Amino acid sequence: MQFPNAFYPLLTLAFSACNLFNGRCTYELRSLDAAGQINQNGAAFATAQITLSEQRGSLQGQSNVWLVTSTDLKGHVTSASIKDSSNPSQVLLDLSIASADRPEISQGTASSNMGANLAGFHDLIVAGRAVIELQTDLSAQPTVTVPLTATSVGDWIRPYCS
Repeated sequence: MQFPNAFYPLLTLAFSACNLFNGRCTYELRSLDAAGQINQNGAAFATAQITLSEQRGSLQGQSNVWLVTSTDLKGHVTSASIKDSSNPSQVLLDLSIASADRPEISQGTASSNMGANLAGFHDLIVAGRAVIELQTDLSAQPTVTVPLTATSVGDWIRPYCS
């Protein structure tokens, strides 16, 4: 009995480690880490860290985790947001402000599963255009902008596919 030629690629996939038929090889993952710091008088004035994770394929999603700190600005920040430095009037993501009993300015998570629009964040950060903008009640510094630089950029991978 002879099999048609189109059957051989399917047979190869069925017995390979790709796991295509059990759903484990139907998506890709990538992530990146970014950080930024503003210095004043030779010391850190404001710092920011972001981790972005993305998944594409049969399951779609992005998530973003951030931490913004500043001992000098604690208690004076009225709003925080992620923006594109080439279009500073548009807020891409509002960041929550931590309560007074917390040491950080802002810490949180946003994901596309919770309704956040994080499309394009990866490219924005890699291009060096992502900034965290802090609005304060200080007349000497009403706005503090922390530019983000990618520190670790991962390419798309298929974690269960060989």
